[in-house]
Amino acid sequence: MSRMMRILILIISFIYTSLLVHGQSGQTTPSGGDILLHLQDDRVGDQVDIQVDSLLVANYYKFMIRNRKDSGIPGYRIRIYSESGLGAKEKQQRVKAKFLSHYPGIDAYNRYDEPYFKVYVGDCRTKSEALKMYDKIKRNFPNSIRVPDYINIKSTE
Repeated sequence: MSRMMRILILIISFIYTSLLVHGQSGQTTPSGGDILLHLQDDRVGDQVDIQVDSLLVANYYKFMIRNRKDSGIPGYRIRIYSESGLGAKEKQQRVKAKFLSHYPGIDAYNRYDEPYFKVYVGDCRTKSEALKMYDKIKRNFPNSIRVPDYINIKSTE
């Protein structure tokens, strides 16, 4: 098991245990409040002494900050275009338009990663789903590749 996975499991266990202790006290956490700060608050009715390693707390906050920055969930997209230089931005627009005309049900995203203009398509949750999409679009976009990315969650409405 990777180090990040162990840290994530430890954080989830800590939060779950904290919520159990918190739920038994009958108190509610203020909306948008930080559970760690709430548990350490001396004004909360029942006193609970929680000994937490400072590295765990630091990693918890790093994890929370990273999750706020990352929009979406881990998944896969297909990169169908990546070029730099003169005319790359205009070609990026043309490639995206061509893709959307061939596959109107699949979302396409422009991205600029200096110095490259790129077009990513799809919001695949699994490798299998990304491979199916790749097989579908590779005949029209032969230079495409599957890449891990943060994807948008589609509503089921």
